[in-house]
Amino acid sequence: MNDFSDPDSTLYILDSYGLIYRSYYAFINRPLTDKDGKNVSAVFGFFRNFKAVLDHYKPRYIAAAFDSRKATFRHEMYADYKATRQKTPEDLHAQVPVIEEILTALGIPVLRCDGFEADDVIATIASVCGAENRCCRILSADKDLMQLVNDTTQILKPDKNGGWEIVGKDGVKAEWGVEPELMLDLLSLIGDSSDNVPGVSGVGIKTALKLLDEYGSLDGIFAHADDISGAVGNKIRAGKDAAYFSKSLIALRYDVPVDTCVPSFGTVSLDYEAASRLLFRYGVPAVAKQYASVPLPAGSETEAIQSKGPTGLIPDEPVFEELTKNTGDYMAVTSIAVLASYIDEILASEPIEAAFDCETDSLDRIHTRIVGFSLSRRAGTGIYVPLSVPDALLTQTLIEKQDAFVQLERLFSVPACTLAMHNGKFDYEVLRSNGLAEPRCRIADTMVAAWLLDPDRSAYSLEALAADKLGLETIPYTDVVPKGSTFADIPLEQAVPYAAEDADLTWQLYRLFLPRLAAAKLGDLFWNLEMPVLPILAEMELDGIHIEKSELISYGEELTAEIERIRREIYELVGHEFNVASTKQLQDVLFEERKLPPGKKTKTGYSTDTGVLETLAALDPVPRKILDYRLKTKLFSSYVDTLPLMVDGNDRIHTSFIQTGTATGRLSSREPNLQNIPVRDEDGRRIRLAFTAEPGCQLISADYSQIELVILAHLSGDPNLCAAFSGGTDVHRATAALIFGVQPDAVTPDMRRTAKTINFGVMYGMSAFRLAGALGIPRTQAAEFIEAYFKTYAGVRNFMNEMVNAAQQSGFVETIFGRRRYIRAINSSSKIEKSGAERVAVNTPIQGSAADIVKKAMIDVAAALKKTGSPARLLLQVHDELILECPQESAAETASLIKQTMENVVSLRVPLKVSVEIGPRWGDFH
Repeated sequence: MNDFSDPDSTLYILDSYGLIYRSYYAFINRPLTDKDGKNVSAVFGFFRNFKAVLDHYKPRYIAAAFDSRKATFRHEMYADYKATRQKTPEDLHAQVPVIEEILTALGIPVLRCDGFEADDVIATIASVCGAENRCCRILSADKDLMQLVNDTTQILKPDKNGGWEIVGKDGVKAEWGVEPELMLDLLSLIGDSSDNVPGVSGVGIKTALKLLDEYGSLDGIFAHADDISGAVGNKIRAGKDAAYFSKSLIALRYDVPVDTCVPSFGTVSLDYEAASRLLFRYGVPAVAKQYASVPLPAGSETEAIQSKGPTGLIPDEPVFEELTKNTGDYMAVTSIAVLASYIDEILASEPIEAAFDCETDSLDRIHTRIVGFSLSRRAGTGIYVPLSVPDALLTQTLIEKQDAFVQLERLFSVPACTLAMHNGKFDYEVLRSNGLAEPRCRIADTMVAAWLLDPDRSAYSLEALAADKLGLETIPYTDVVPKGSTFADIPLEQAVPYAAEDADLTWQLYRLFLPRLAAAKLGDLFWNLEMPVLPILAEMELDGIHIEKSELISYGEELTAEIERIRREIYELVGHEFNVASTKQLQDVLFEERKLPPGKKTKTGYSTDTGVLETLAALDPVPRKILDYRLKTKLFSSYVDTLPLMVDGNDRIHTSFIQTGTATGRLSSREPNLQNIPVRDEDGRRIRLAFTAEPGCQLISADYSQIELVILAHLSGDPNLCAAFSGGTDVHRATAALIFGVQPDAVTPDMRRTAKTINFGVMYGMSAFRLAGALGIPRTQAAEFIEAYFKTYAGVRNFMNEMVNAAQQSGFVETIFGRRRYIRAINSSSKIEKSGAERVAVNTPIQGSAADIVKKAMIDVAAALKKTGSPARLLLQVHDELILECPQESAAETASLIKQTMENVVSLRVPLKVSVEIGPRWGDFH
C-alpha cells in the first residue's frame, strides 16, 4: 500500500490558478492593497496558504502547475469553451506574474505548457508518479481533477476552516456518488456550466448517478439507450453526441511535454530569504515575515505600515489560518487585600495602564446591576472580581461592592492612568449608574481604535477582533450563560475564564493597536478627539432628555386619522381595497392593473422601493399616495407609538450614540434613531415637539450653518465660494446670481432653490440625470447647470480631481483632522465600482471633517461649561446640531458662550457660523 505520509515518496503539486482565484475572491469585499493602492489579495492569500502547506506537510518534492498563456486545444475543439466565464479582473491578472516570480525565487518549479491547461500538466505528472510507484497529492478544489484519484493520487481540497481536506477514492465516492474512474462519465452527462461544457440537456446529477449505477458507464448507458423509457430516455438518445463531445473536453491529457523528473522538484534548497524579500517588496510584509528565517530589518514593519496607508497589515487582514483556543492564566479575586495589591502594582507601573471590563445582569446600561469586573495588565493573564454569585453556589465571602469601588476609584481617579476598554462607553455608564464617581483617568477604547484603523469593517466585537487580529478563539457568551439566565446566575468557575478573558484580550488589542494608530498618523485623532468625546457621550446618554408623552398621544391620534385617510384615497384611486403594506399586492396593482412600466426586478418580483415609486409618481397618482402612506406609517411605528415605551420613571428617554456606526466619523443613534426624524417638514416638527426641557429650564439649539459647504470652500480654496461665505452673504443666492448671470437682488426663489440643489448635489457627485429628477427639468438643462456651476467654482472641480488622484495614489483620503478612509475600489476595472469609489473619495473629506468639527465642538463646549461652572448640560447631537438643557435664568448667557465656542473650534479659510435658539421644545427651533 502506498504511504502518502512518507515525504520521500510523495510529490505535492499545486493547481496554482485555483489557489490564486480563491485567494483573490476571499477578499473581494475588502481587497488588500499595497502602498500604491494596487490589489495584493491573491499574492497575500497564495503565499500564506502555500507556507501553511510547507509547514504542515513538510513536502520533500513540490511543484506549481499553471495554465497556458495561449488558447488551449480545447478552445480549438470548441470556440465557446469557457465563454460564459467573466473576464478575469485586471487587478487579479496583474498578480499572476508576481506570484510566478516569487515562486521561482523561492525555488519552486513553475510548470506550464502552451496549448494545455494546468489540469493536463497535473494529470501528466500524476500519471508519471503512478508509473514510478510514487504518491502524488494535488492541491485543488477542481472537480475535474477528481478523475485522477487512485491508489497513488489524492486531492488536498481547501476546507471551510482554512485547512486542507484529504480526498481519496472513498472521499470521491462520498462526495460525488461514483468511483473516481466514473467521474469523467458523470461530468460528461451533467456538463459544467462554469466551463460552458454542455453535457446532456435536462440530465442532472441524480439522474446521471441513477443511470451510471444501472448501466455501469457512459458507454453502457448509450448501448442501452433504447431501453431507457420516458423523458429520460428521450433526453439520453437526443444527447449522445453532446455527451461524448463533453467527454472529449473534460478528459485530461497525460502526454503534456513538461518536466516530469520528480527528483528535480526537491525542496531541500528553497530560498526562503529571496521569497521574503520579494514578498516585502510587493507589499505583503505579514507574509514576508513568515518566510524570513531571520527577523526583518528593524523598522521594516513600521515602514510598511506607514507606506501602505491602511495599517501596514492591511485593514481587516485575517492573518491567522486557524484560530487557537485562548488559554489564559486567570484567577478570581475575592479578597480586598489581593485586589488592593493588584491595583498597587498597576499604579506602580510606568506607564500606568491596564485593561478593564465589567459584567452585568442586563444590557440596560442605565439600570443594570454590575455583578463583577476584570482587570489585566499582561497578555495571557487576568483577574475577575465577582460582586455577585448565586447564593446556592456561594462557597466563599465576596468583596463588598462599595469596597471594590473604593479600589476602582484609585485607578479611575488618576489622570495619568490609561484604562483600555472594549466598548468603553458601556462600561463607563454601568460604573456611573452603579455609583462610581466621574472618571478622571484616560480611557482607550479598543473598539474605537479598530474602527479608526478600518472604518468600513463590518464587525468590531471583541470576538471578531480577537479572531482576526490575535488568532484567538474566545469563549462564546452562550456557552457560559444559558438562555433565560444572566451572568449573575453563573457559577464562579465558569464566570472567571469568560470575564477575565475579556480584559486580557482587550489588553492585547490595546497593545497591538497603539503602534498601528501611530504609524497611520491616527494617534492624535484617537487621543484628542474620539477618546475625549466618549465620556461626554456617556454622560449625555445617562442624562437623557425629557419626553412629553401627551404630545405624542395627541399627534398619534392625528397621524392615525391621516394614515386612514390616505389609505381610503388609495382605495378610491385603485377601485378596490387591498393590503397597501403587501409588496406582492402592490406589484399587482401597479404593474398588472394600472400597467405602469416596471423597473428593476427582485427575487419577489418588480421592485416597489422608494426610487421606483418616485419615478412612477410622475405617471400616476397612486405611487405618490403610497409614498405618503409609507412615510406616515414609518413615523408612527418608529416614533409616535414607540417613544412613550422608551421613557424611564422620570419621563426621560436615553438614546444610544454609536461612535463606530459610520465610516465618515459621524455619530449615529439608536433606541431611538434621532437622525431619521424628518428635519424640515411638519411631521418631524410634531415629533420633536415632544422633546422638552424640564420645568424651570430651557433647551438651547446650536446648529452649524451649512457646515459642509463651508468645509468645501475651505478645502477647495475656490475664491468665489470663499467670498460668498466670507462676505456673510446667502451662499445659495450668490451661487444663483453667478450661474444665472444676474445681480443677487434679482435672484428669484426658483433660482435660489435650483442653486441650493446644485450646491449640495454637485458636492456629492449628483449626476445630470439625478439633478434633472430633483428639479423637474430636462437632463440637458441639468447638465448645463452643472457645467455652469463648475465654471463658477472652478476650484471645486480641481479639489474633486485632487481627492480622486490622492485616493488612487495612497489608497485613502483624509479629513482636516487626519481621519482616514480607505477607498478600496478606487482603481477598480469596473466602471460602476470606480465611479462609486470616486464619489466616496470626494465626500469623505467633507462629511468626515464636518463630523470631526462637531465632535470637537462637543469637547470644547463641555470644557467651557465646566470652566464657567454652568449647570447647562449637553443632551443630544443630531446632524450638525447640539441640544443642551439649561436653567431658564442663565439660558441667554449660556447660548452666547456656546455660540462663541463652537464658531472657534477650528480655524478655516472661511468663518464657521452657528445659529443659536432658545425654547422649551426642540420642535420650536428652525
